Amino acid sequence: MTVRRSILLVGAAVLVAGVVGLFVPVSVSNGGGGSIGCGNAVAADLSGARAANEKNLANIPIVNQIVPHTDYVAQCESSLSSRRAWTIPLAVIGAVAVAGALFVRRPRGVPTDL
Repeated sequence: MTVRRSILLVGAAVLVAGVVGLFVPVSVSNGGGGSIGCGNAVAADLSGARAANEKNLANIPIVNQIVPHTDYVAQCESSLSSRRAWTIPLAVIGAVAVAGALFVRRPRGVPTDL
């Protein structure tokens, strides 16, 4: 296998991993053993997180008492942001590697068995 084909194969695998990572659903734990869906890295859906915030007991005013408040919308946004932080660069690196392997020509006179 030539270096060019190896780069093409690895680049394609990295590109696929990045694109799949973008479309896999993201969720956060609700603390009770369940999870709250946040959409995926391409299209966020924070409606479940907003509904969970509305059901939270911290929204009920109790005089002189502090109830811990879990902000599920913020947790979803953080999870989506961290997912985008590694999948977008991964997809871009894979696309550059594939494009480089396909479109960059080797100089004439160079053996093809490198």
